Amino acid sequence: MKPFTYVVPKDLAEAAAAAAQPDTVLKGAGVDLVDRMKERLQTPQQVVNLLPLKQQLAGVARAADGALQIGALTTLTELEQHAELADPALQALRQSAGMTATPQVRNRATVAGNILQFTRCWYVRSEAFRCLHGGRGPTCLAMTGENRYHAVLGWTDCVRVHPSNLAPPLLALGAEYTTTLDGATRRRALAELFPAEPRAQNPEHTLQAGEIVTALHVPKQPSGARSAYCESREKQSFDWATTACAVRVVLQAGKITAADLVLGAVAPNPLPRPKAAAVLVGEAPSAALFQKAAELAFAGANPLAHNDYKLTIGKAIVRQALDEATR
Repeated sequence: MKPFTYVVPKDLAEAAAAAAQPDTVLKGAGVDLVDRMKERLQTPQQVVNLLPLKQQLAGVARAADGALQIGALTTLTELEQHAELADPALQALRQSAGMTATPQVRNRATVAGNILQFTRCWYVRSEAFRCLHGGRGPTCLAMTGENRYHAVLGWTDCVRVHPSNLAPPLLALGAEYTTTLDGATRRRALAELFPAEPRAQNPEHTLQAGEIVTALHVPKQPSGARSAYCESREKQSFDWATTACAVRVVLQAGKITAADLVLGAVAPNPLPRPKAAAVLVGEAPSAALFQKAAELAFAGANPLAHNDYKLTIGKAIVRQALDEATR
């Protein structure tokens, strides 16, 4: 690890001023960042530690409009265990926070850090390889290399997958995020945090240099709303998902009147599947209906040499999430 300046800000204004300096990165718990710095894949001149700002940037509370406000530095454990997430409409968010990594990691890892993770692709994370996404090579090595855990949907010239557990349920719930940059505060749909075209030259997020995520906002859910999050992985703990699905449905008089469905771990971005969600609306929950939605969720898939298993398992995960949300 190369030497760097370590900034411990007293308040958000001081953190923002430091973040605006060239070659600076922001650190929450640092679970992901430290790994990359050890490998010298990221060698910033300055690191700004945001953890001293937990009093300002952590916590879960209801806003005046009924939205759930989640501080960016809220840990996954705090999120999972908060009383507000006992609402069946928010079950997907509670489930995703509770199954991430291990208890030790969840006690440190932050909400914003989970959403802003760098891809776990072994080619871009290893100094031994020169890959396109890392800006050190001419091509995506995973396309023709070992690609068991890589994308089956939504890719063009890079088959990385987005590793966030929280992003799919937050998108399914219609979440927004707030940032601060140059003294200005902006609130946008969470979908805008991810690149519209996840090509190799694009990072995992659309934040500008020095822009700090301060909070996430989940709108008040309608009566009858329920959600669920399910994922597949090879180990029961301390593992990343091979496929994932978050769903939100509104049930009225035994029928689904609204639905959202978002896939995770199968594309460079968390991937909403509106056509799969639309087929649910106006129908009563059933195994046949869930199978139809699962097929539509993976329509147009383009698997690689070693990961076509994701289609079979991914469809089962969609069915499982829908079953849990409608019980």
